[in-house]
Amino acid sequence: MVNLRSETYSEGSRVPVMTHGTPLDDAMRRDLTLNALFYNINEQKVEDFTGKGIDDLRNKIARTPLPPLQTFLDDPLRILRTIRFAVKYNLQMENEIKEAAANPEVRAALVQKVTNERRAKELN
Repeated sequence: MVNLRSETYSEGSRVPVMTHGTPLDDAMRRDLTLNALFYNINEQKVEDFTGKGIDDLRNKIARTPLPPLQTFLDDPLRILRTIRFAVKYNLQMENEIKEAAANPEVRAALVQKVTNERRAKELN
């Protein structure tokens, strides 16, 4: 049984309220389009509900399914995940990602919403 999710975030927390969702809902909540690819075992094929994941994989691009500012404000830990993936897999980050990561509101959210321990764990 596949558990597809949809998420909504409250302003003060990076912990989402989860509900059942569609494959598109689940894909769009992912950190990066690369992480939003699904493998359909019945049809034995990769499904790309964002429409960008396969090309991003081929072209080694780190891109968020939703606008980066929204993605990072919802869960600022995603900034560190994006950097980790980009470094580990030699991905080129979109300029919008760099701009969103430098946004003062996002930087403040990273400090306010994510514990020091969780930030350190993501960087190891």
